[in-house]
Amino acid sequence: MKRFVAPSLLILAAVGCASSPPPPPAASTPAPAAAPAPAASTPPPPSATTSTTAKPAAPVKLRKPEEILADAVKATGGEAAWNAHKTLHFKMETTLQGMDMGGVGERFQTKADKALTIMDMTGLGRVREGNNGKVAWTEDPVQGIRYLDGAEAEQTRIGSSWNVDMRAGDLFSKLESATELGPNGTALECVVATPKIGAPLRSCYDPRTHLQVSQSGVRTSGQGDMPFRAVVKEWREVSGVKIPFESNTQMGPITTVDRVTAVTFDEPMDDKMFDPPKPAGSPASSAPHKSKKSK
Repeated sequence: MKRFVAPSLLILAAVGCASSPPPPPAASTPAPAAAPAPAASTPPPPSATTSTTAKPAAPVKLRKPEEILADAVKATGGEAAWNAHKTLHFKMETTLQGMDMGGVGERFQTKADKALTIMDMTGLGRVREGNNGKVAWTEDPVQGIRYLDGAEAEQTRIGSSWNVDMRAGDLFSKLESATELGPNGTALECVVATPKIGAPLRSCYDPRTHLQVSQSGVRTSGQGDMPFRAVVKEWREVSGVKIPFESNTQMGPITTVDRVTAVTFDEPMDDKMFDPPKPAGSPASSAPHKSKKSK
């Protein structure tokens, strides 16, 4: 599973895919009619190159999901290297391709599974998502402040984990092995992780380096459920652990590029920064509205 939440997922969850650019106008000149299909012909006799003599490819042997995840943890430095740190601070930038939108942001995370992501986007404003260990929440110019529950709260809780691969057995109700072809045709090792609430996450790893290559699933938000697929790359070592510095995400018609510009471990952090904000101008007893529970 990814070591940081792609900030573009927060942006797209706030604005929804309805904000994607409209399709180009239809051409004024009508397109030429399609050529008639050729008449059916008699198939050639089988030869040495046809599948009649080819043997089916041997099925890929699937390892246990726990073995795949254990190798992924080792590939990024190992449990001892991760447990040697207490906090993690990312600086990031994101671009929504073809939309003239972009922005910069930060993500703060602690070993106690508390997290806060802040993104400032041109044309939209500030979007935040946090988890103080008890309450998961979001704030954006479209939907305001919301306390999360159901699948939204669960995905934020999982994303706030210090290292998801290390704690997958506790975070998910079911882990299964799978495989899929990677970008160069190599069979990837995948783990399909089903959370206690919400849709499964499919994370795939390079069988040689054991580093994550991709992740796909469904992002639940106040705008609805949105399928996504992210390609994770450019792994670099920082303070004894490896971090992915780029993530390209496809969600509906929108493609985004998220890049990490700086990583700092063990920076002092005030626990109060992860608490949900109060609505501006409201009494102290007021609370943001809860999100609708996912069915």
